[in-house]
Amino acid sequence: MSGENNMNAKIRSAGDVFDKVNPLIIVIAILYVGISLISDRFLDIENQMNILRQVAVYLVIALGMTFVIASRGIDLSVGSNLGLCAMVLGTLIDSGIPVPFSIFLVILLGALIGAFNGLVITRLRINPLIVTLGMLVALRGATHFLMGSAIIRMPESLKFIGQGFVGVVPVPAIIALSATLCAYWLFFHTRFGRHTVSIGSNEDACQVLGIHVSRHKVAVYAFQGACVGLAAAILVGRLNAASPSLGNLYELHIIAAVVLGGTALYGGVGTVFGTLLGILTIGILENGMVLIGADFHLQRVLLGFLLIFAVAYQEFRRRSIDTKAFSNLKKEK
Repeated sequence: MSGENNMNAKIRSAGDVFDKVNPLIIVIAILYVGISLISDRFLDIENQMNILRQVAVYLVIALGMTFVIASRGIDLSVGSNLGLCAMVLGTLIDSGIPVPFSIFLVILLGALIGAFNGLVITRLRINPLIVTLGMLVALRGATHFLMGSAIIRMPESLKFIGQGFVGVVPVPAIIALSATLCAYWLFFHTRFGRHTVSIGSNEDACQVLGIHVSRHKVAVYAFQGACVGLAAAILVGRLNAASPSLGNLYELHIIAAVVLGGTALYGGVGTVFGTLLGILTIGILENGMVLIGADFHLQRVLLGFLLIFAVAYQEFRRRSIDTKAFSNLKKEK
């Protein structure tokens, strides 16, 4: 009897470990094996570094989105914000403003746009989905109206940020991974991160405990906007151009990756490492589809279904956890 109990305990322990392991690790491993069997170019170091360079912009924005969604918010305007920031950056540099100061101003601009989103959401008590959807349209229209033509030929210092290498590693990947480490520290080791999760879990309880919920939400959206500004600098440097259409549909990539990584749309749960895995999963999938010659529109179809699957999986996990907790409670009684 004791041997059977020990066996059951081991099974439960193994199950707990499996629950804590992000399933995207297994998905990425399967993708690597599958795509490498189809394309002999996939495992080339040049292609691997290309994947890192391509996902860097998405990753930087997704870090901010992780905080927003964990606080039970959403930001559909990140792509349009990126387009505006990119055009402003190109205009500033083209007018002779030094690159470092131009990047600082664009990060500040992105943060101000994010803070405006947060203020409208908190002060007017409008659903963040509606506010940021409206900003998606408004920012895109403003960018095309005020800055209609593309700006090309960026200086070498900005090109290095988007196209340079340190050894064999692309500079955009280094920036994105550094930002990931900073976001991880901010999310799990600071009051800002703890309050973000707490607000996403129970906003009313946070108010009772003295947390200034509205002010914190504005700060979260401002942080998201700052991430967009940094991503704009990387993207403009990589393309050596700024265009009003940059960032189109980026919000689909970002939200799909964050949710796929395990950050809950219902708030209160966030994972920076999961966001990194989600971005890599989508980046590897898209790279593999390009290598096998899949149609671009088919990639969009796959991305849409990935988002639906991620939300469905989250709901399944939540119901499973609730059922397990209820079962344990009944046993204790």
